[in-house]
Amino acid sequence: MYTQIAASTLRTGEKLEIGVVLAPDDDYAPLVRPILAHKYSNEQWHLDEVFAGRVSPLETRFYLGCLNDRAVCNIMVSEHDGIGILSHVYTAPEHRRKGVARLVMTEQMADFKARDGRYLTLSTGYDTHPYYLYHGFGFRSVEPESGHMKYMEHAAYEREHFRGGRARVVPGDWKNWPSLNVFCAQSGPPSLRNVGLGHIGPRMFEGAYLGLMKQTREADDVQVRLMVTERGAVTGYATLAPDTRWRGETFLLDLAVHSAFTAQLKPLLDSFALPTGRKVICHVEPDDGPKSAALRDAGFIHEATLRKQFRSAGKVMDVEVYARHA
Repeated sequence: MYTQIAASTLRTGEKLEIGVVLAPDDDYAPLVRPILAHKYSNEQWHLDEVFAGRVSPLETRFYLGCLNDRAVCNIMVSEHDGIGILSHVYTAPEHRRKGVARLVMTEQMADFKARDGRYLTLSTGYDTHPYYLYHGFGFRSVEPESGHMKYMEHAAYEREHFRGGRARVVPGDWKNWPSLNVFCAQSGPPSLRNVGLGHIGPRMFEGAYLGLMKQTREADDVQVRLMVTERGAVTGYATLAPDTRWRGETFLLDLAVHSAFTAQLKPLLDSFALPTGRKVICHVEPDDGPKSAALRDAGFIHEATLRKQFRSAGKVMDVEVYARHA
C-alpha cells in the first residue's frame, strides 16, 4: 500500500512528493527497489523476504521522496510494537544537497510518533553529516563518539523496558529484531557481546543479523536464540556457528544477557543442540561470574586465558576461554 503523506517544493523549484510504502506490496516494489539497487547481497535477500511477505508480523515501511514519479530518496523502518530500526537512508547522488533527506526524515519521524512509536535505532558514521542530521531529530550516540544511535520517546523508556519478569527462549526471528537492537544499545557489562561477529560494547545488530537469518534458512549448523520477556523485551541473545578460522571443525558459541536477567543464562544455553563430535568454545570476561558458572554447569571447562585481549571503556581486558569437548 502506498500513501502520500506530504508534498513540498524544493529550493530548486522541483515538486517533491513524500509517501510511504507499507510492504508487502508487489505493485509498489518497482518504486522502491531501484533506489536500493546498490545494496549488498544479504540486504537484497532481506528485501526479497520483505516484499514476499515472509517477515510478518514485523512491519516494514519505505518512506520515499519522489520527483516525477521516481523515488530519489528512501528511509526504511523495520518495526514491531512501537520499536523500530531505521536503515537504508539514501538519496540519489544527483539530488543531494537539496534538503530532500531532511524533508523525508521529518515526515518519517512524525508518522512514527503518530503511531505511538517509542524507540528507534540506527547506525551511521560518527561526526558525519548524516550523524548530525539524525542528532537534530533527537537521536543520541549509545556511547561517546559512536555512530550507533538511539531515539527514545522518554528518558525512562529503557528502565521500564527491562523491568524484571519471566522470559523464554525463542529461535532468531524477524518480529523480535527491533527489540534485540534495544538490548544491543545498552551500555555497561557485558562488554564482550559476540566474538564471532566482532561485537564489543553497545552497537546495533543490523547487517550482521540479516546474514545470520539467511544462514539459518540455508544451513542446519547455524543457530540463533533470543531471550524474550512476556512484554516482548529481548533481554539476551546467543549464536552458535562453525568457526571459519578453523575450517568449521570447531564451533563458536557466543551469548550475552542483560545484567538483570543472568538467571536466564542456563535456559539460553540449554536451548542449543550442541554439535556432536565437535569442540565448542566460548569467550568470557574475567568478572562475568554468572556466565562462567552457566558454562561450567553445561559441561564447559576453563581452557585458557587470553591476556590483554581487547579494550573497552578505556580499560584493557583479559578474556577467559571455555571449551566443551565432544
